[in-house]
Amino acid sequence: MTMKFLVWWRYGRRQLYPWLVLTRAGWQLLVQCGVERDRAAIRWMATLVKIDGVKLTAFLNDLIW
Repeated sequence: MTMKFLVWWRYGRRQLYPWLVLTRAGWQLLVQCGVERDRAAIRWMATLVKIDGVKLTAFLNDLIW
């Protein structure tokens, strides 16, 4: 792998991490029940607060251009 690819991969992973957490917590909400479901719901809501739409849009713009 080239160094440039690794740098972009690391940058992309950091920018997309909140979305990955949302996806996983949402799936846990569908699958689990009880206390674990409550934890997944809290994690999902906490991640929603952390998402910065401006940074996400800028990142996607960088990927396009």
